Amino acid sequence: MRLPLIALLALGACSSQPAPENSIVQSEVTNVTDDASPAPLDKAPVRTTTKATTTIGSPAPAATPTREVVSEAPFAADSAQGAANVVQTYYALLGEGKYGQAYALWKPGAAGMPRDAFAASFARYRDYHAEIGAPSGIEGAAGSRYVTVPVRAYGNLKAGGPFNLRGSVTLSRAVVDGATPEQKSWHISASDLKPRPGEAVPATVDNRSQARFRCIDGVRIVARFDPDHGQVMLVRAGRTIVLKQQRMASGIRYSDGRISFQGKGDTMAFEAPGQPPIACAVIR
Repeated sequence: MRLPLIALLALGACSSQPAPENSIVQSEVTNVTDDASPAPLDKAPVRTTTKATTTIGSPAPAATPTREVVSEAPFAADSAQGAANVVQTYYALLGEGKYGQAYALWKPGAAGMPRDAFAASFARYRDYHAEIGAPSGIEGAAGSRYVTVPVRAYGNLKAGGPFNLRGSVTLSRAVVDGATPEQKSWHISASDLKPRPGEAVPATVDNRSQARFRCIDGVRIVARFDPDHGQVMLVRAGRTIVLKQQRMASGIRYSDGRISFQGKGDTMAFEAPGQPPIACAVIR
């Protein structure tokens, strides 16, 4: 199944739970590959469909998981939508294998395990996917604020077949005087995802797509979009370039720090050092 021309990524995990049983995993959580801090969370990405890797094994009947929580307009980082965006970012980082960044989104000590154990706990999964629901309202208690976000996680184990989990992720932030900016930011404080063996597991899909563009300078570009890995491969004038997806409040942008490819819908612009942006349109 193909997604629309330009799509984004996302997915996830949480705190420790019992070991897998009867092909239903009862634990979420996987090999630290980085220590970097997560990207800013004050801008909303566009609506996305998620996937961790190419499907291996026997998929369930086809279904396309969609996100219901993502706003395409800017929102306050301290709002309930801001909390939901932390959850979406968390799952996206896990899908990219950036377990150090994902671990950093937990409140210190709340994950219940050190970072290396957190990362290693994902080793059992062949692929891991997630659907994020709409956040609850903000609740307050003892100098803190809380938001709950429903999550469904599913995919395949390396051994044992598919798994299907449902539950919620709780986030908290401090509001007391003297709290640091980090303490005032939303962090994951708990997760209660549990197996749902009676539910059908959505089939994983290949979200990659390809499009051809004609640019105003007469050059054509073949763009191979890979939203599950947050990148696009451009073939232009016999040269292949891989650009990474950048966070945008609207539209989409890929860049390697020098070359960029950005725009909306069927219109994109190619920009390279020393030259103005070149407008490009999809060839139908």
